[in-house]
Amino acid sequence: MTPEEVTAWSLARLNTAFFHHYDRREYDELLELFAPDALYEVHGRKLRGHAEILDVLNARSGPEVTIRHLVTSQHIHSIGDGSAQGTVSLIAYAGPTPVDEGPALYPATNAGHIVELNDHYRLDNGHWKITHRTAQTILAPAPD
Repeated sequence: MTPEEVTAWSLARLNTAFFHHYDRREYDELLELFAPDALYEVHGRKLRGHAEILDVLNARSGPEVTIRHLVTSQHIHSIGDGSAQGTVSLIAYAGPTPVDEGPALYPATNAGHIVELNDHYRLDNGHWKITHRTAQTILAPAPD
């Protein structure tokens, strides 16, 4: 593999790890993927640094809601010696966690939002970190 391919692979793994931890509310592991001074623009808010990001994560709904993000495409570009940029597309679903066995059933209002992430990354002590992530909803379910 070329150095660019190795970087693209590493960043693809970072992004799938991000949503694995996000969906399971594993915030310590998730914060490790951000640079300490990262800017995260999400839901109309600009969050700077681990403390602000963690405050918003802790305000999310709890285990009564099941959330899953499906990473559908990743395009890593502008790869340099210690920095890179990328665009990630994903589909997000959410629904009440079932009391009994079986899947969480999601209402149409929470079904299949398509989100695009525009990312900047940097290599920090041998580990890629997100330095700036902008999340933008591209498609959302239509109201009934």
